[in-house]
Amino acid sequence: MLRLMEPIFEPALTTLAASSQRVFGPVSFRDYVSEHGLEAGPRTPRYISVDTVDDLAPELREHGSMVLRMGAAPDGTGTAFVLVDAPGGVSDYFLLDDDLFDEQPTEAVASPVGQDRLLSFTVLPTLSETSLVNLGLASGVLAHALELDTTGALAPPATGRSTFTFDVRPHGSLETTVTHRSGQVEIDTLFAERRNGEMTLFVIEAKTGSRASLAKHKLVYPILAIAEHIPAEITITPVYLRCRQADATVTFEVAECQFPDPRGSHPAIDELAVVQRRVIELRLDEV
Repeated sequence: MLRLMEPIFEPALTTLAASSQRVFGPVSFRDYVSEHGLEAGPRTPRYISVDTVDDLAPELREHGSMVLRMGAAPDGTGTAFVLVDAPGGVSDYFLLDDDLFDEQPTEAVASPVGQDRLLSFTVLPTLSETSLVNLGLASGVLAHALELDTTGALAPPATGRSTFTFDVRPHGSLETTVTHRSGQVEIDTLFAERRNGEMTLFVIEAKTGSRASLAKHKLVYPILAIAEHIPAEITITPVYLRCRQADATVTFEVAECQFPDPRGSHPAIDELAVVQRRVIELRLDEV
């Protein structure tokens, strides 16, 4: 019998509260809802793939717990998830746009790149997320925001989506690691440039539209997925980028982050922290 009115994660939260543990899982989401007779609909990602704090189930926000998708279930079917009881509540797991950018002055930047190089960005009334990120690269806005040795246009970035296996620590107050097993990870934008003479790999998670929030694992998972392939002498720098377009004005809100080096250690998701914030405006009718 399906229990339609019960919040999806209530049985897991009850189990977690009754135990001495602070992590529930990993368990198959499909098997979990079947075992507890819950109606979760056909789309697993709706419940366990959380991009913003508003995506988080109300019962998890109320209990200060975070859900994390963990790839293929180790014992069971479909996709696994874990719940984490976070000491600082769900705020440990999110970057909040208003907190990051409200007090930041807006810099109006004139692109050093010639108009002919940016013409393709000016002929469409609305740019897609990918186009806005590419505009940030091609116009020199990101080179300026990140204080790179290179000024002006940057080389085209790499993007990718594949399945990866890696260990992740759900919270810095825990020594526990959980295996993200053959799960899909999407890398929005990846590029390498020198800063202060040192080669740095920038891992960017980009969002468009009005201010909202970003789950930290959206930056941490891509880093953990590729870390073993990055030479030790190259610094890994995560960046959260929010792009907004209003007519001919494009606003780039750039939050540069730091994350402990995962090559040879297991940093926790909540250890991702913002170190620099910039708000930059570019006028497309002036390039």
